[in-house]
Amino acid sequence: MWLVLKDSGMWKEQQALENAEKGDEPGNQREIDRRSDHQQQDLAEEEFDEGFWIKVHQRQSESLSWNRAMGEVHVERMIQKYKDRGEIDHELEDPALVMLKQWPASKRYQDNPDKLPSLEQQACRIGFCTYGNLLINQLLEILLESELNSEKRYEKFRDTGVKAEKTLMHYAAELGFLHVTKTLVKKCPLLLTMTTEDQRKPVKKRAMLPVELAIEAEKDDVAAYLIRVMWYKRVQSLFSWTPDDMVNPEPSSFSFKAIILNPKMKKTVVAVLDQMMNPHWPYLPQRQENYETEMEREAIEGVWNTISDDPLNYHFYYHILDGDEGGRPPKIGASDGHQQIENRYFNCKDNSCLHAIVKSNNKEALQHPVVRMLIKTKWRIYGHLFLSLQAALYCIFLLCMSYSLLHASTKLDPTHYSGVLDSLRGFCEVVTLLMVVFYICEEINQIKIERRSYFTEWMTLFDWLGLLLILCIVPLRYMDHKAQWMVTSLAFLFNFLRIFKFSCVSRTTGLYTQTLAKIILHDVTRSMAVFIVIFFSFCGALTLSLCYSGSNENQELRGFGDVLMSGFRVLSEQYPMAQNYSPFNWLSVLLMMAYMGTVTVILLNILVAQMSTTYTQAKRVARLEYDVDRILQLTRMERFPFLNLRVKFYKEGDWISEMKLAKELLEFSEDRSPWESVEEKLNDIRDLMRKMVKQMRPGRE
Repeated sequence: MWLVLKDSGMWKEQQALENAEKGDEPGNQREIDRRSDHQQQDLAEEEFDEGFWIKVHQRQSESLSWNRAMGEVHVERMIQKYKDRGEIDHELEDPALVMLKQWPASKRYQDNPDKLPSLEQQACRIGFCTYGNLLINQLLEILLESELNSEKRYEKFRDTGVKAEKTLMHYAAELGFLHVTKTLVKKCPLLLTMTTEDQRKPVKKRAMLPVELAIEAEKDDVAAYLIRVMWYKRVQSLFSWTPDDMVNPEPSSFSFKAIILNPKMKKTVVAVLDQMMNPHWPYLPQRQENYETEMEREAIEGVWNTISDDPLNYHFYYHILDGDEGGRPPKIGASDGHQQIENRYFNCKDNSCLHAIVKSNNKEALQHPVVRMLIKTKWRIYGHLFLSLQAALYCIFLLCMSYSLLHASTKLDPTHYSGVLDSLRGFCEVVTLLMVVFYICEEINQIKIERRSYFTEWMTLFDWLGLLLILCIVPLRYMDHKAQWMVTSLAFLFNFLRIFKFSCVSRTTGLYTQTLAKIILHDVTRSMAVFIVIFFSFCGALTLSLCYSGSNENQELRGFGDVLMSGFRVLSEQYPMAQNYSPFNWLSVLLMMAYMGTVTVILLNILVAQMSTTYTQAKRVARLEYDVDRILQLTRMERFPFLNLRVKFYKEGDWISEMKLAKELLEFSEDRSPWESVEEKLNDIRDLMRKMVKQMRPGRE
């Protein structure tokens, strides 16, 4: 149902409201709210009289669709109505502004915000019948083609009734009207670059683009679309700092890291990543943000609209992904313009956007070519080398620990040292303890940096158990307590399991470890949960049934503990619960046979089948998990004290060819043939990149 201003008296009410907002008349917020509510109540339904339907029928006879005919007649009536009032020149009464400002502000939608999206796709109902879908988008499109938009009036149109002086695109973006936004971009592309007016009272607010209002309102679809059709440098400027000749640098307008961590803005994150990838076609005129003449604009844009969707190479920008929360890069260009110097305003304690992408679980962003290439660049320059050194150092730690513990187990008194081998053991013990202290300091540093997120990683449990158990060995050994060997056994186990944290040093071991971890996490845990229920129920029933036979006759199963041990051996060793069933009564034998059949035949076979299925599925996402592991390792290295790797090896961007993209993006695919030709790989990578290029090219500024 379409809403219009009921009478011209509403203009006076609205004028009073605007004056109250501007402070021209005395009044408080309660008075403003009262007048606003009264204004919304004056909105009424458009009357569809006989003349309306006659005109619709006439238009339909001109080969127009029913919806199009209704829309044209409806727009004509709106324009004529305001012309008759003599208010068509007043911007507050503009039909487009009525649709995008006053209709959504009506009481019906203010009381039910969830119904607001339906205003863009609302059916027009007359009585009990539905006459097509008269969309705001359709009405606006007809309005933009009418005489009212002669000389492109709406490209300069502003709502002077508010201090911000918003344009139509500002209202559409703020409301989340995607189809309306697309229509405005197509018909009035200059609205993309128009900002609101600066506000100083009552709250200071800077001038903002339509896309900025969409981001603030968390309208993901609209924000993603606007970002893709804007000029890539303007998009990057929203998330980059403003140096201002280094006199008074300001942080970025928006924190890209905050948007990444917002679960409602996943499409926007991918759109921003798309704008960090600039396709390059050589021998083409340089595109500009603003052209001096319309002829120059048509000439240059015309050339760009005729090119193919397959650029020769791409320029990837990394400065936003590697920057801090305020968009400040680790390095800036020196005054001579030939080299880069460290940015003293850069906050190295902030996690990078790569780390935020991992924590956001945005798989599409994680697989984006810009993210993948930045990971590979960092990994190739310093990541693999430093992780290899850490793995080698840890192997030395394991070697010293193994010799000191195993050699001590052969001595009656491990605290007594005599001979060369004992001296070597003492040296290994000192090295082991020093490295334990070093690793504890490293873990404490990570806790200070990552805080709560540190405890979400399951490997940290092995880290602390292994390190603390080694420290516990020292007092127990000098107390000559037998428990030292139990602690030593567990310390040996957990410290060797810690080596899995370095599995991504090799792609093969990294992918295999991720697949194995997924199987253990999903299949083994679920199967063990089912097994525990069956285990305790059968063991309890068997223990009670044994009371009928008498404890003296059952030498193998004398109590609940023996029954539990035998029941667990059935699963782990495929061992029967008893060697001789003759001393047991019929119920006990039946329970044992049923339990062994359930565990060994049903549960184990189901587990094998599940593991096979999970392995197939895990292989498909193993590369993704491997990238996640590499990012976490890189983030940990970059925040290691004194190394300053993030600043030292900072790279603002890089030129990427199709061949380079193909090697990185297609190297992990399990479904690809090993005999695949280079041309086939290039065709696949072109298809992938062509989709992104097509999304960015239409409607660019």
